[in-house]
Amino acid sequence: MKNKIIYLFLTALLSFNLFSNENTLRPGSGVYEFHFFNVTNPAGFVAAIETFDSSSCAEKWRNESGANVGLYSRMGGGHSHIILVAYENYDMMQKGQNIFASCAASSEMNVAFDKTSVSEDYYNYVTELVLEAGDWRLNTVFSNIEVKVKTGSQASYLEAYKLLTDSTADSFGSYGINRVVYGNKYVSHMLYNGSNSIQELNDALDEVYASNEFKSFNRKVGNIRKLVNSTLAQLVKAYPAER
Repeated sequence: MKNKIIYLFLTALLSFNLFSNENTLRPGSGVYEFHFFNVTNPAGFVAAIETFDSSSCAEKWRNESGANVGLYSRMGGGHSHIILVAYENYDMMQKGQNIFASCAASSEMNVAFDKTSVSEDYYNYVTELVLEAGDWRLNTVFSNIEVKVKTGSQASYLEAYKLLTDSTADSFGSYGINRVVYGNKYVSHMLYNGSNSIQELNDALDEVYASNEFKSFNRKVGNIRKLVNSTLAQLVKAYPAER
């Protein structure tokens, strides 16, 4: 049953882009809410999501906004879990947020979150997928690299990133850059590399980091970006819009 749900989630998200067999960079699409939690009671936390997911509010939210949700575990930072909410565009996000904020079931879930996580540690940001390669929806483990790019230097950073990925395109199942649009005081971009195996992901990262191309990339961006954090995310469960 779990595999069926994950399959449906991945299939639904494919509507954001036509699937490409070429693992080369292209313009990305979609708007994404990243919600970060420091969970103290994982079973209770997941139970709260499940209860909301089975509500009429959640059904209306999914049907009218097309919201696709993924729960991820997270290692390497101060937060243990991520809830990712993916929308096709800002209009759908606005519709989804209006529905979510107006029903009792979502409020009850938030109360349960306060009881099963450290509420003071919660934070979120909203991103646009600027560039992507492969299809991240088909991967289950990710290295997420958060950076702060100097104001006015985004174009230079993206150009350096494109040159790097020209030589490392086959290293990952998917990769790309999210631009943090809201909540960007500390992080301006989030880079990701996707795989379906942590070992394969680490092997690919080691290969890239040891390459001359990566050394050249670091020289080019060293003065225009600050590395904030590098984390590992793994899909726990998906809650697709279409079922």
